[in-house]
Amino acid sequence: MTNKVKSSCDACVSLAFHGTDELGEGPHWSAPEKTLYWVDIVNPALQSIKMGADGTLDEKTFIRRQMPEMVGLAVPRVEGGFIAGSESGILAIDPSGKITTLAQPEAHLPDNRFNDGKCDARGRLWASSLSMSDTSEQASLWRIDPDGSLSCMMDKVNIGNGLGWSDDNRTFYFTDSGKATIYRFDFDLESGTLSNRSVFAGPDKYRKGVPDGLAVDIEGYVWSAQWDGACIIRYAPDGSIDRIINVPVPRPTSCSFGGVDGSTLFVTSARVGLSETQLAEAPLSGSLFAIESGTTGKPGQSFGATV
Repeated sequence: MTNKVKSSCDACVSLAFHGTDELGEGPHWSAPEKTLYWVDIVNPALQSIKMGADGTLDEKTFIRRQMPEMVGLAVPRVEGGFIAGSESGILAIDPSGKITTLAQPEAHLPDNRFNDGKCDARGRLWASSLSMSDTSEQASLWRIDPDGSLSCMMDKVNIGNGLGWSDDNRTFYFTDSGKATIYRFDFDLESGTLSNRSVFAGPDKYRKGVPDGLAVDIEGYVWSAQWDGACIIRYAPDGSIDRIINVPVPRPTSCSFGGVDGSTLFVTSARVGLSETQLAEAPLSGSLFAIESGTTGKPGQSFGATV
């Protein structure tokens, strides 16, 4: 790290919701609903909480919807309900809770499950997978269009994870946690295609943790949750470390911009795999946190929606 790296602003981190997620993931801020959605992968559930009149998350509005299998991501659909990535494939969940299988692109890989995903500005879902048996390069990154068509956008992935787009929709970022690497691509919004893959931030950029979920702010900086690193790293557009923000849990998992003006970075976290000693030292593991970022980012995009 260089002298350009800003010191942690612990005062800008607050507890947003005291939860007990085994593996909280996939935060998605819905601006119209003033609601944060996220999942618990291991104790599978879709969860939501609304913002109160005071601008903080209102714990009285918390809803937990139990799922029948592990679910790595869930994104609202324009027609209501969710599109989700799970153990068995890509699912549609209607407002009543009825579940329909939309696609099973990795049915030939029974040890795989979907792990993370978001929608681009044309309402296409980008969903990544992983191998639960830790088989190397068995996972992929998929694009699921609103018409149901499937495209494999990247194969030979170890642990598909955090992804996002620059504010101008010209750059796409994708994390392979198994390779401790965030990749950068040129992105064509109209065609939904990727080109010119390069390493944005590799293992040499930070050795304490592993890059997990991410969010991109309007300035083009990438905020990456560091699993086992107890922090969020803000990377500059050139891949250098701009800031490291400590969080009070060892396993932050992902992050998403939201709140009243889009300046709050919501952070999910996990308890899974932590020892009794670690949980005693970090009792807030599995909770949601809020970071006052000093910048803004776009809210989550619904499946089927366009801008």
